[in-house]
Amino acid sequence: MSPARNKQSSPTARDVDPGNRLNDLDSQRWLTFQKSWFIIPRGQSLASTAADFIAFFTKQFPAPEQRARVGLLAENAANLQPVVSALGREAIILDGLDLAATPLALDYCLIDLSSVMTSPADEGDLQHWQARLAVIANHLKTNAYLTVFVRNQDAGGLLLPLAWLLGKALSQTLTIKDEKIGCVENEPELWPAQTNWTTRQNVIYCLNFRHEENPPAAPSLPTVSGAPCHALAASRPLPPAPPRSSWMIVKPPPREKGVLRHPGKFPESLIETFLHDFTAPGDRVFDPMAGTGSALLAALALGREAYGIELNPEFHRIAQERIARYLPAIPGLLDSPQWRLICGDATESENYRELPARFDYIITSPPYWDMLRMKGAETQQKRKAAGLLQFYSDDRRDLGNVDEYPAFRAKLLKLYRFLAAKLSTGGFLTIIVKNVKKRGLMYPLAWDLALGLRNDLALCHEQFWCQNDQKLAPFGYRYAWVSNTFHHYCLHFRKP
Repeated sequence: MSPARNKQSSPTARDVDPGNRLNDLDSQRWLTFQKSWFIIPRGQSLASTAADFIAFFTKQFPAPEQRARVGLLAENAANLQPVVSALGREAIILDGLDLAATPLALDYCLIDLSSVMTSPADEGDLQHWQARLAVIANHLKTNAYLTVFVRNQDAGGLLLPLAWLLGKALSQTLTIKDEKIGCVENEPELWPAQTNWTTRQNVIYCLNFRHEENPPAAPSLPTVSGAPCHALAASRPLPPAPPRSSWMIVKPPPREKGVLRHPGKFPESLIETFLHDFTAPGDRVFDPMAGTGSALLAALALGREAYGIELNPEFHRIAQERIARYLPAIPGLLDSPQWRLICGDATESENYRELPARFDYIITSPPYWDMLRMKGAETQQKRKAAGLLQFYSDDRRDLGNVDEYPAFRAKLLKLYRFLAAKLSTGGFLTIIVKNVKKRGLMYPLAWDLALGLRNDLALCHEQFWCQNDQKLAPFGYRYAWVSNTFHHYCLHFRKP
């Protein structure tokens, strides 16, 4: 999102699509906003970002002679009220609202908690904002949106996911539709070296909710628990290093013809980054859903032992061929006991008999539920036309074929808890995953997996793999907010 676009705060009548029910933007500005991540330039305040959100989620005049009413917190109204006024909307300061009061009929609410909600050790702070936002939600018009800017927090080497917890809590009142990720460009400053792997926390969540007459039921607020990662350093110390950025843009090269058969490959360059951070030469690396062997190739190339399991026989064959073709310079590699790729189901214990009892690092990217089987998806239609696989397999054991989300989530968590037991003390587990949008709802798969594993592994930090080479599509144009999801979560856990 470019600050320059905000200069056009009120487009002329000829620029506005008369069929656009949500805002006054032309198709190009609408499309640009739909990218699910954006960069907040170095030293820039959130005012420009706020202007883009207000312009997208409101019409200047939702009714003749009636300006859009935008709700703001009293805590940061001084910064945002001028932005609302510059866009020709009316700012409503939300302070001391009463449930019994006359509804304010708000067209939109922008709640900036990015610098307000800063008590990582205080669950009472989380509950306070949950209750306060639930009151504010009652003053929204039906089908109006509410956006919350919020950050996760670091608590001594442990990620305290305030954004996720608040998002799940507010989902009991409003329908969570989607998220955008604001990637903050940090000042070029010296960061102190640490022996605990951590990030700069330079990401802001922009969670978008809609007020509907009958919102779906949401799970109750989970409790905050888990041991700080710095307590684990003595068992498997890491070389001192500065905190990593919470986001990274990775543009992989074009895929090989054989690898193109796989519908969900992640790039070797991303894996190499994590291998450098979480492993040393000779460590045992494992991928339980190995696909076409990207993790094994990257591990072997960096002098690690590499192990994997792959359910689909075709992908297993492609992975074996890639290893044989691209790493011939390593003497005796193909017959070496330092790597092994099993064709089978990672959930079945017998498939681990020929593998080491413990792994030093596990990296995995699960199916994103059954999204590859959704009818009408543009990418899937293109793959079908090209004669490529549209989904992983027809195998009933394939988790990508599970229909119901609760069952899929439960099966995946069971697998990861099984893998946690095979992780060496102090070793790391990385899960690369997306939240899922389906039939107008957002299913927080990344959040659910991370929160569900915190009794087994310490949740250290998150990073975002941001894709900048994908073509935008005008999903929901004229009617509703639907982003193009071009960011993946990289969730990092450590074995206590």
